[in-house]
Amino acid sequence: MSKAYNEMSYVEIAAIYNDINNIPLDAAEQLGRSVADMVGEGATILDLGGGAGRISVPIAAHTKMIALDIEHHMQKASKKLGADRNIPIKNSVGTILKLPFADNTFDAVITTNVFHQVDCWRCAIRETARVLKPGGTFIIGRDILDPETNASKLRTAARIMTAGIDSDMIPTDAAGPALYEFIGKLGGKLGEEVDGCHWEETISGRTILERMANRTNNETWSLSDATLSELMEEITEFAEDELEDIDQEETLLWKFGLQPIKGLA
Repeated sequence: MSKAYNEMSYVEIAAIYNDINNIPLDAAEQLGRSVADMVGEGATILDLGGGAGRISVPIAAHTKMIALDIEHHMQKASKKLGADRNIPIKNSVGTILKLPFADNTFDAVITTNVFHQVDCWRCAIRETARVLKPGGTFIIGRDILDPETNASKLRTAARIMTAGIDSDMIPTDAAGPALYEFIGKLGGKLGEEVDGCHWEETISGRTILERMANRTNNETWSLSDATLSELMEEITEFAEDELEDIDQEETLLWKFGLQPIKGLA
């Protein structure tokens, strides 16, 4: 993995990040309740890389949440989302490589789409274990989409093509099985993944391509102009060849999975 991917900046995208990665309000409320059911109402919980608050804010409605992020502009977006929904949330600026908290502080720690961006992600997991209370729960969240949908095919193709075009955009090996292998070495035991929430979106392949081109798609906002231009040539050709009808709308069922892990503390 390159230093460029590791130091990806969210400054310019912060204000619209929650629009690009939207979880509708009903689903967000469902997510907050699901996490509370998992860790306990009122539990102390840390969100590693809380970002713009799409995950941490709904959870904060039911827990004592601290959302940690290294990017000030993302934290401003998180505070705005909390204020808009009348949900108090405490933010903390810091790095997941050296958490600014004492040992055995939190009942639970949650993270989403962070470790694959961190060069020393094993250090971050050791820090997670340090701040968890004995018996605490580590939760890894992820957005889930049916792989047979056009949207999923475009997302997967875009990731593969981007890595081929620009090696600077290759994630760490935490994007693969190495993450859970290391967690197991530290004593972590995986529980059954929970459907934290779900929602629907109706969209065509054409619209997804348009969003990729104008950087309002999660796969493209961070790309350089040159990389984006080359990607759009490749992904458009892929869509025309591989998708039956790129103008046909399909209804997607999005899910947000919660993977609980015990024994890490």
